[in-house]
Amino acid sequence: MMKKRTEMRCLFIVGTLSLVLPVLASPGEKWQNLRQRYLNLKSLAGSFTETIEPADDTGQDPIVFKGRFVFQLPHCFRLEVKQPVSQVIIGNDSVVWFYFPDEKRAVLQTNRQPVPLLSFIQPLLDSTNKIIEEGAGILAFADNTAGFLNELRLELDKTNTRIIAFSFVDEMGNHCRFQLENQRWNPQVPAKTFRFIPPARVTVEYQ
Repeated sequence: MMKKRTEMRCLFIVGTLSLVLPVLASPGEKWQNLRQRYLNLKSLAGSFTETIEPADDTGQDPIVFKGRFVFQLPHCFRLEVKQPVSQVIIGNDSVVWFYFPDEKRAVLQTNRQPVPLLSFIQPLLDSTNKIIEEGAGILAFADNTAGFLNELRLELDKTNTRIIAFSFVDEMGNHCRFQLENQRWNPQVPAKTFRFIPPARVTVEYQ
């Protein structure tokens, strides 16, 4: 059950961007530059590696997902998970489809739960959030400033010009980290990318 829930929760990569930040800037200056650049973000595509370390009391091993993502603000996204299982997750502001081709099964979710990676956008845009610096190239949100994404941290590259990963603790106590690769800023994305019609002979479940 935990594995299935974790698979369903492996969601689209959203909050990353190319940035131009002063190498010696203070945390506040870095954040303001990051936020200003992010306000110009319309769409983003790339590949990802997601590592989920289950909460300490579960006794389960970490799970690693790999795949590709694309999103278009404000609400459209598509996540194609390639490893360890094949999944396609497509959504907008009203519904989310989870498609498991190997199982010939699709799940339509209309009772929207907060999605960690969509909710990651709001802390980026909120200029009132309190930001601290933890070591070189790591910006952290102070407690309770990033909603239910507890202990949210942004990892910058050596030149402080790009977010290369981010991590947080979710509402179930799992430690989640997304490594963001091959980022493409503001690509043109066809509208059909965010549409899903269940193939023939696929069982559809509703939540």
